[in-house]
Amino acid sequence: MTRLPETTRIARVLDIIWRISTAPNYWTRKRLAEQLEVSERSITGDLEIIRHKLRFEVKSDRGRGYYFDRIPSLPSVSYSIPEALALILAAQVGRQFAGIPQHDLSSAVARLSSAIPEELRSMVEELSIAGEGYRDTHRESILQLCSRAIAARRSMSIVYSAASHDGQETSRRIDPYAVFPYVRSWHVVGYCHLREDVRIFKIDRVHRAKVLDIPWEPREEFDLAAYLSSGWGIIRGIDAPVEDVVLRFLPPSSRWVAEERWHGSQRVRPNDDGSMLFQVRIQVTPEFQRWVFRYGRDVEVLEPEHLRIWMQEEARAVIAGAALSPVAELDA
Repeated sequence: MTRLPETTRIARVLDIIWRISTAPNYWTRKRLAEQLEVSERSITGDLEIIRHKLRFEVKSDRGRGYYFDRIPSLPSVSYSIPEALALILAAQVGRQFAGIPQHDLSSAVARLSSAIPEELRSMVEELSIAGEGYRDTHRESILQLCSRAIAARRSMSIVYSAASHDGQETSRRIDPYAVFPYVRSWHVVGYCHLREDVRIFKIDRVHRAKVLDIPWEPREEFDLAAYLSSGWGIIRGIDAPVEDVVLRFLPPSSRWVAEERWHGSQRVRPNDDGSMLFQVRIQVTPEFQRWVFRYGRDVEVLEPEHLRIWMQEEARAVIAGAALSPVAELDA
């Protein structure tokens, strides 16, 4: 088993390689030491590993930062057309999540595209243009810090604004377990020392972050899929029980809902009249309530009763709000 100091150094060496590759002539020994919170002597040792063990030709001009005279390339790899298209499509999905370095993704797509037949290449190029995303440097920075902390198994200090507390900022120490995308955002899940429990944090609500020199060990073997399985999406009702939910969907919504795999526990049973019974075992969170409500008259809540009552009250509130709203007259 790898010792923690070795793991930390490996993570730091990889971080240095990434920084010098993406910003040549910027990262001096002093800047690297300050950013990575180690001594300049440690950085010198890391650079020796990069030069002599990894054989990266790292150099520096007087008064300027380090750069690579030559970066080793990966050996050429052959892909079938389906494999290449699968990788291109995956990269295009990644470009929709601001926070992933767009230059690297664009370069990867271009290289893969050059290997496929001309007939397909024009379609891939159109997809590349349509998929251009914007760059969120703050998100990139926080994601990089989270990834470094996870690799080194180090705690983080963060300043966070929780949506459930009207955006009030709190300072927290977390032990980050994993980062993952959801909808169009990134999230980090880990143990929160303030709440004394595992929590999910949206990267965009992390205003400031710092990797601490405090090692952590998981309190138990952490399984991200198992952790998320009790909820719907990523929102979890901290005090809500896991319960059986039974919904009856009417056509055409019954067909649309049956086409998707919404949750690992779901069971679907079609009826002769075109309706469909949808059963799932989860915590009934606000996210799930909104998902049910969007189907309006096409869904009937059979269980649990409190969800049925919530649906009825929400419908009444919508009707009352519509009655109070002025209706603009349309020209004939």
